[in-house]
Parts: sequence; structure tokens; C-alpha cells
Amino acid sequence: MPLSLTEESYLNVSLSLRPPCRPDGRDQLQFRPIDAAAGILPTTNGSARIRLDDGGECIVGVKAEVITVSRSDDVHVEVDCDIVGLLPSSPLQNLLCSTLETAIRNSLPSRLLRITNKYRYKIFVDGIILDHVSHPLTLFSMTTYLALLDTRLPRLAPDSLGGNDYDKDDIGIPQFSSDWADSDRLCMSWSPPLVQLGIIVGKNVFVDATGEEAEVSDGGLLTVWHDGRVVGLRVVKTRDSSKQVFSINSISNAVEVLASASRDIEKALKGIRTS
Repeated sequence: MPLSLTEESYLNVSLSLRPPCRPDGRDQLQFRPIDAAAGILPTTNGSARIRLDDGGECIVGVKAEVITVSRSDDVHVEVDCDIVGLLPSSPLQNLLCSTLETAIRNSLPSRLLRITNKYRYKIFVDGIILDHVSHPLTLFSMTTYLALLDTRLPRLAPDSLGGNDYDKDDIGIPQFSSDWADSDRLCMSWSPPLVQLGIIVGKNVFVDATGEEAEVSDGGLLTVWHDGRVVGLRVVKTRDSSKQVFSINSISNAVEVLASASRDIEKALKGIRTS
């Protein structure tokens, strides 16, 4: 239900205070409780599900396909996401898919997908957002992160190359070990990127914003976290009247807040996978 003008004004003032006062009592860096699980889809290479306490829920499955390639340094990744209640190719769906696909492709080393000189893995990330009240970008990113942590790639069978060299172009189609325990985790030496969306209200920045908080915000900042630092950012509209320009100090403060939040989320998600 849309906020009345009085409610919108009251919430905007509350969030602009120093320190701010959020309706649910959380501080700026505090996330709502989540229910997360990995390895839930047996027919995938990796999978995860995350539920938020506001009813938001996302499921992501990761599959790997063997393809032939002409360039050895290409990273082949495809991200798709369906949002229940929205038509395919909606602006929100395009934002989620393009943001995650670009972030993964730019951070994933091609050597991790290499099978032989001729064959590579192509990674397909398929997600479905069953419900969302607040902006689903962070939810989709966290679920994708956990699913990639869960992803395993089968090893070549010991005799599949017939004594040939991995780098030769004339070997046959590779054969893989049928023992799923004899597989390698995709993230043994690589950590997936994590995309966060924070909202800006006055001089304050908030993570895991509710729909009402986003409705009264001045705008949002999207950051891509990878390898212990922020590697990308973008100003996004959180409502029709959102600002498109922020001061350098506002952007710097928002980046610092979202970097701290991303560091905590990364630690928590890795803990879920190893527990």
C-alpha cells in the first residue's frame, strides 16, 4: 500500500536523523533475518535458496555445459532470472540479469572453466524470485553467491585423453568421472562477486532497505564487491523522483557503508556453505 504524504514525510525525517531511526529499529548496516540453504536441487551443479523475513524468496540453480571454443581466454556465463508477477524482459529483470552476468564474467578466471585446449565449461545461472516486497537485487545476488559456492565441476576420467596432451586440438570429446565425489569446487580459488543495493536518505546510507524505506529515499547506489574491495558502482533510481546526481562525499560514504556490509555478508554466506 502506498504511503500517504504524512507517512512519507515522517519516515523521510526519521531516516534523515543522525543517528537515523528505522521503523523496525535496525541500524544502518543491519540485515533482517534470513533463512538460507545450499545444495537443494539435486539435478544441478550447485544450488541455493534464501528466504527473507518479509516474505521474499529466491531459488538459484547453476548448471555447467561443455562447449567448444575458438578463444581460450573467453569466459562463458549466462544469467537468467524469472520474477513471479512480472513479464519476461521487464526492466527489473534486465537489471538483475545484466548486473550479475557482467559481474561474474569480469571476475571469473577463464582457467577455472578450462577442460582442454578445445573444450570449456559454460556456466548457466538460473534463478526465480518467488516473492519480493523490497528491491530483489541483493536477494538475487546473495542467492547466486551461495549457489556458486555450492557449485562443483566433474573431473576428466583418468583415461579420457588416451595419453594425449590437454593442449592438443585433435583429442576427442572429453569423458568425465561418474563419481560425483571426484569433482572440484568452482570456488576453490575464486570468490564470486557480491552485488549490494543501498539507499541514500539525506546523509545516511542503509542496507537491506524495506519497500517503504526505498519509497522515501533520495536514490540508491549499487556496488559490486569482489576480492575484498568494491570493483564497481552505479547510481540507480529507487522511485520516479529519485536523484540521479549525488555529491562526492555522499558517494564515498555510501561506498564505505556498502563495503562493510558486503564484507559481513560474504563471511556469513561462506559460513553457511561450510556448516
